[in-house]
Amino acid sequence: MGGREETRFHAIMRGYNEVPANASQARGRTTLTVGRDDATINFAIEYSDLSGPPTVAHVHFGARATNGGVTFFFCGGGGKPACPTGTSGTISGTVQAADVLGPVGQGIDPGALPEVLRAIRRGVTYSNIHSAKYPAGEIRGQIFEGRRGDDERDDFNAF
Repeated sequence: MGGREETRFHAIMRGYNEVPANASQARGRTTLTVGRDDATINFAIEYSDLSGPPTVAHVHFGARATNGGVTFFFCGGGGKPACPTGTSGTISGTVQAADVLGPVGQGIDPGALPEVLRAIRRGVTYSNIHSAKYPAGEIRGQIFEGRRGDDERDDFNAF
């Protein structure tokens, strides 16, 4: 008993959501599932039509329309495997406390998964994928609980 239920979070990623926005035609969807004990985050990312292979994919601590520091990587850094080599594909895996990098300058210490989870639950984190053409980020989406996407006009299932 005790403990919470698994919780799912989603982000719809597009170039228009980047800060500053870009005109990339790429798109993506991030799904995070937080374990009942808050000790792990399982993730799955689907993306298509990037301008080149992803160089890194990660989660940042930042409100909508603002930039923030990296909390943890999905691929391409932070001890995670290299990103896939195609312009469309999937990335999946698990994040745990040891994967949390910070951002220390924003008050999140390395390993502070509970603080990252609080930020995710409050809607102040975003997922993004970088590429060589867009080194500051090609696609981005704010992470929200449930099935709500970054833009409520987006049909989540139409990814």
